[in-house]
Amino acid sequence: MLVKFLKLFKRKVCYEHLLSKEEIKGFGVNALDNLDVKIDGVIVAVAHDEFKKMGLKDIKRMMNNKPVLIDVRGVFDEEEAKRSGFYYKGL
Repeated sequence: MLVKFLKLFKRKVCYEHLLSKEEIKGFGVNALDNLDVKIDGVIVAVAHDEFKKMGLKDIKRMMNNKPVLIDVRGVFDEEEAKRSGFYYKGL
């Protein structure tokens, strides 16, 4: 699902701390080595403790001007995310 989403929006790079670069490339998407660049969006597909600890302010600092947050697992509060300036979509 993640790869289809990335391709749909013509995104060609992905960062996933739990997968190797080779595994990510296997999906047809290039892997970032780290998050030292501004990103367009975050997809929370699994409620990992790392996301729960980060908070919206931390995530927003990593993002471009129009941050997109797709929260599949409902880790973040929708209203708080929208007030913080995110385009938020939960599933």
